Amino acid sequence: MMTAVLLVTAAGLGFLAFFEPCTIATHTLFAARISHETARRRWLELVELVLSRSALLAAIFGVAAWVGLQGFPTGAAMTMLGVIGAVYVVARRVYLPVPHLEFFHLIPGHGRMPQGLKLGLTLPACTLPLVAVVGVICALTRRPDTAVWAGFLFAGMFSLPTLWYSMREFDGANRKFLSKSAIASPYLTAMLLWFGAFLVWRMGS
Repeated sequence: MMTAVLLVTAAGLGFLAFFEPCTIATHTLFAARISHETARRRWLELVELVLSRSALLAAIFGVAAWVGLQGFPTGAAMTMLGVIGAVYVVARRVYLPVPHLEFFHLIPGHGRMPQGLKLGLTLPACTLPLVAVVGVICALTRRPDTAVWAGFLFAGMFSLPTLWYSMREFDGANRKFLSKSAIASPYLTAMLLWFGAFLVWRMGS
């Protein structure tokens, strides 16, 4: 049961991560740029993005599962989900100075790295709570093998819209949809997290 919850959550939150405000702009710009490249170059940059992101998230979730969280209290899980949901709503009105985690800075010569690798090795600020939620579930399962698959799922679903938009022309309808998505996604994320807190409360009562 916990494994299914982990994989479904990783896929769902991974897809939602693309549409968060601080993510959607950088990824659509990347997609728009590579859409004008040759097919070979476009696919190379997309593969670099997906593989680097998959490796990063598989490592993070795998370590979380290996470390584990024994006896994580229900109240703490509810509080965490509730607070993270509130942060998403507040961030729509108040700027919160949370930095992106740019792991590519740890690699020598990162200034010459392709943009796809840099993007794949970056966790935008507004995706960090989503990664944290999946990481906690990984820690609760204590199954590093399943956690690695969760990393692949999160990365794949996160990257899927970038692949889609790199194959399409950015017309007015696409821009309008993405603009509305960036406005609505934090509220949708908050509602999902609060619903998760409610489920935790129901299971713990």
